[in-house]
Amino acid sequence: MAGHVSIHRLHTRFQARLVVPACLAVLLTGGLIAGLPAASGAPGDPSGAAGKTTASRTEARAALADARAVLAGDAAPAADATMTLLRLWQLRGELTGADRAAADRLLSRPDATQDACTADNCYHWVTTGPDAVPTGDLDGDGVPDYVQDVMDIVDGVHDTYVGAGYRAPKTDGAIGGSPNTDIYLADVGSDNLYGYCTSDAPNPPSGGPYDAWAYCVLDNDYDPSQFPTNTPLENLQVTAAHEYFHAVQFGYDALEDSWLMEATATWAEDELYDDVNDNLQYLSESPLKKPGQPLDTFNDAGAQYGTWIFFRFLTEWATDAEGGMPTLVRDIWRYADGAAGGQDDYSMQALSRVLAERGSTLPVMLATFATANRAPALWYDEGAANHYPVAAPGGTFRLSTSKKDSGWKAARLAHLSSVTARFVPGTGLGSSTWKLKVTLDLPDAATKPAAVVTVYPKAGAPTATLVPLSSSGAGTRKVAFGSTRVKYVEVTLVNAGSRYDCWTGGAYSCQGSSLDDGRKVLMRAQAVR
Repeated sequence: MAGHVSIHRLHTRFQARLVVPACLAVLLTGGLIAGLPAASGAPGDPSGAAGKTTASRTEARAALADARAVLAGDAAPAADATMTLLRLWQLRGELTGADRAAADRLLSRPDATQDACTADNCYHWVTTGPDAVPTGDLDGDGVPDYVQDVMDIVDGVHDTYVGAGYRAPKTDGAIGGSPNTDIYLADVGSDNLYGYCTSDAPNPPSGGPYDAWAYCVLDNDYDPSQFPTNTPLENLQVTAAHEYFHAVQFGYDALEDSWLMEATATWAEDELYDDVNDNLQYLSESPLKKPGQPLDTFNDAGAQYGTWIFFRFLTEWATDAEGGMPTLVRDIWRYADGAAGGQDDYSMQALSRVLAERGSTLPVMLATFATANRAPALWYDEGAANHYPVAAPGGTFRLSTSKKDSGWKAARLAHLSSVTARFVPGTGLGSSTWKLKVTLDLPDAATKPAAVVTVYPKAGAPTATLVPLSSSGAGTRKVAFGSTRVKYVEVTLVNAGSRYDCWTGGAYSCQGSSLDDGRKVLMRAQAVR
């Protein structure tokens, strides 16, 4: 395959193609307003925030059970202590008696007998028992060398995020002995955890604001017997970057959509420590390997971690930066800001707003993303070097002079997902005069469908074309198909629908359920001259 081609170039090609046909005006109209996902569960409230803290006692007890399991090391391998404890913190007001007391214990800070503070953070540890840090202190300053490493790394992470324009974590007043963010060291590796952040702040009122302070817990040594992947220093680095980003997020909106929290924290750790590549392990659950899974999935398999690749894709497209970090993710969090005076968009609203500011739309970006994911070694900066995986096509069909027509092929797409069919020129289709005619019957424009036809030649780079669609979702495209030059053609269909019934306790954005799931898409391919 040919050398690297930028995602920005691919998007520019698609955007130029999209804005030409008048039939697609409905996808572009309104920019910052009409293009935003609707929060249908909250009339009159653009973010639907009034429903954020609504939950039943049954849900609270389930959250308590989950928190007990994760802190005891008994949870599923992909269980996340930060999100699990955050859910318990959110719902603890629904608990009473012994359950409430148990929740408060789980949310309480670890014990510490030693402390050291810097300008922005305070560090707490013990010197005896299973949570003790290594005692080595080469400079004899009374701060163990391991603690000094933690201080240097976490302070550096703090400075990088603030230098990139993020708000510093919210102060807790004087809990922990100072207004600074508190970092505790304990043997969390024995519970199969790398670390976590949570809050012991009062629960937010139902109408907001939703920002909260955080404290964080990191492992006391990252012993290789507990953390066999990467070095102890590398594990400390990426965990500090990931968890401290959660502390930053809490200062914007501690009740923001969990998939956005985890995806952007996993993205952030790679921005700060790019050579560690710990987040590559999550790509098996990402849209690269599971394109039919909604982008905003949060599940036990860890899809939310794998979705970091979407934000890597976005920041390879929009390369504007401040303080050494791309600004696009920061701007999403500024729109998601649930603190007093904040916009308080939910995840998809904030994302759509940021894309509109940069001259694009969610359908165009998802079409570009789905296309790039078909050949990540070509499109992503590190796709070849880091061996980004590729999903098998949803179906492969060989056409020939005896079978020139594939017939109609149908699929149903979840929201924010895609499917790809591959068409291979076979017997009798060698001449360059043969074309592949692709005919599409997709849902109407209100559901935000998109389609891309990509020609993979036997030599050179593939050529991708965004297919113009009518308002009813119909479209056609002819591309080269002669087997002397063409290896195969792929047709990628995208459901970019981002409408939700919000604040219903659903699994997706705005704690809602999608109004665009199960959309039927049809395609037909014919070898023609």
